[in-house]
Amino acid sequence: MLGALRARLRAVWRGFGVRPTARGWQALAAGILAAAVARLIGTTQFHQLGYALLLLLVAALVLGIISLRGLGFSRALPNARMTAGSAARVDLRVSNGSRSRITNAEVVDRLPEERGYTIPMLQGGGSEVIEAPVNFPRRGVYELGPAEVRAADPFGLLRFVRKFGARTEIVVYPRVHDLTGFSLGSGNVEAGSRGSVGQRGDEFAGLREYRRGDDRRHIHWKSVARTGELFVKEFALHAPQRYTVALDLRRRGLRVSDQESEDAVSAAASVLAHLYEERLPSRLTCTDRAGSATEFGVDEDSHWRAMRMLATIRADGEEDPATLLDEREALGEGVVLILRSPDEGLPESVRRLRNAGLSVVVVALATHTYREAFGGGGGRDREADFLRDVSRLEAAGAAVRVVRHPVGVVGLAGARGASGASTGDADRRRQRGAAR
Repeated sequence: MLGALRARLRAVWRGFGVRPTARGWQALAAGILAAAVARLIGTTQFHQLGYALLLLLVAALVLGIISLRGLGFSRALPNARMTAGSAARVDLRVSNGSRSRITNAEVVDRLPEERGYTIPMLQGGGSEVIEAPVNFPRRGVYELGPAEVRAADPFGLLRFVRKFGARTEIVVYPRVHDLTGFSLGSGNVEAGSRGSVGQRGDEFAGLREYRRGDDRRHIHWKSVARTGELFVKEFALHAPQRYTVALDLRRRGLRVSDQESEDAVSAAASVLAHLYEERLPSRLTCTDRAGSATEFGVDEDSHWRAMRMLATIRADGEEDPATLLDEREALGEGVVLILRSPDEGLPESVRRLRNAGLSVVVVALATHTYREAFGGGGGRDREADFLRDVSRLEAAGAAVRVVRHPVGVVGLAGARGASGASTGDADRRRQRGAAR
């Protein structure tokens, strides 16, 4: 019986912390002083005063535990998917399961920095929801919690702290920009086609009667079993094109600005979102140290798997961006390369893919514009080198879109494809005009 009582007390006390308030310290000191004086001079009244003050503290402890043991806390995210730099909120719910009302309760939670909110009155059996605004400026994985609910006993002598250790993990995804008008084609290849070589699609279109010369692998055996006649599966010639989004994450020294890396990741996320909206199968591959990659997919799970990868990925790779284009069979029918560091072998890789019938789009970050924003020199020479690299990629058959600081990825919206002037052409015209 005694063991059961101890277990019950531990269950009630678990998660509680208690300490005297300023008034409680005064009552404790007065009680001890009265008891000491009574012991010295033997006055009954001082004994009674000392015992009364100490008993008052014990009563405050009991009443506080009874009134606060029904406290509950939960944390909810109305928007389960948060994007870097976007305003959002976290709902903090505090409930009172006891019959006693609680006044001046304080909620302290880590969001992820510590914040406190006051609840003036919490009725017995009621609850209160606090809408806490949050804003995560950078992508990544954050942890919210643990939380505490603090309140005093009815006499205001003791301060109770109820601890709630539950934590909430939040994935903050890269910033995504609307790329309406962003062309995915290069040369004569457009989104939705199967490339310039006219390959057969793999999207099922229907059944038809077997004809001499049809591939026996395409016989629909269920129809044969049901009707006794040969039928073959027919495939669409214009099935959705598969795209590989290749992200260059090669380490580029110690002076690379964070904004440059973040814009590269944001560009990859925006292209993936654009492909997802167009219902085009896509995959992500990167040159980070881990060689991160996903499989082709067009469903929601595949899309958010790639986006979560982008939420935590780092620019710590050693491989050249051209290595992303070497595995021809794994690329599908189109490639969108997010390029931060051109290398000599890249135009030849692009040329091989174009000869094989693939669409190649290069989103090139003008990295020198990021350096100039942070005090880097040699802007004119670096601009000339950058435009020369862009010309080589275009000559190899790639459609090149340029991202410059401070406009960033938003400048890709409405970028024109091979049928119109590329961003690189427009940049060169502006440079020639400035020179004149």
